[in-house]
Amino acid sequence: MSERIQHGRLSGSVSEVVDAGVDLLPHFEMAAIPVLENADRPGEWPAVKRRLRAEGIRTRQHRGVLLLEPGELDRFSAVGLFNGLDELYLQSEWNDEFEGFPGRITSDLHDFNEGTPLGLEEWMIDAGCLLALGDGHGLNFACLDPGLAVRLRSRFKPARVG
Repeated sequence: MSERIQHGRLSGSVSEVVDAGVDLLPHFEMAAIPVLENADRPGEWPAVKRRLRAEGIRTRQHRGVLLLEPGELDRFSAVGLFNGLDELYLQSEWNDEFEGFPGRITSDLHDFNEGTPLGLEEWMIDAGCLLALGDGHGLNFACLDPGLAVRLRSRFKPARVG
């Protein structure tokens, strides 16, 4: 398979990308959050459920992955629920049975300037993933749209290693 995936590591965070909004993000139908504050399956945490209810944010979940509509993702970010070491996937279609990428993509574990985890490109194509983000020590991103990659790179500068 030829490499079609666009990827890199930038100075930024998941929250900053979401806050950039429609000028930067592709049109998506579902946002999936499989990792929040470096912990898997945030939809299973009672503290997260209480905070979402208190903020009036409607989510669904599948196997602990939070599933949000676009407007709910904006609210999620606006109230400060992204704090680092988070993962976010923007999907082209709603999928109640979303199965996330089987590995982690946070920048504390991988540097997408060097490469992406094995199978990420194939998973993105199969899952209809438009944009994959993982933050921590910089912001890892992967997408299949070269135009989106250019917009991300122009908005957020490359992350410095070390």
